[in-house]
Amino acid sequence: MVIVSSFDGNQKKFHSYWLPLMYKHQECEFHISGKFVHPSDLKNLHVNKVEHGKGPVLKCPMNMVPTYKAMIELQNKSPKWIGTPEELGEKFYEV
Repeated sequence: MVIVSSFDGNQKKFHSYWLPLMYKHQECEFHISGKFVHPSDLKNLHVNKVEHGKGPVLKCPMNMVPTYKAMIELQNKSPKWIGTPEELGEKFYEV
């Protein structure tokens, strides 16, 4: 599964909300575009890369952080599924 987003310029929110999600869900690829500070040890974080791997793709804005239930729902989607938080049908944390 893949989550695609664009960095919105808020470094503190990225570190507080997105990094814990990335560390917890190593099975998910995170493709983030933009210029920002990020740890180099995250193997599932891909910065400014257009291609993405296998599985369903969630196009998610930085201010909508997936909940655990949303991550499970994404994992259960068809590998060809591409959608947004609204289409996923689960709640997200608005930050």
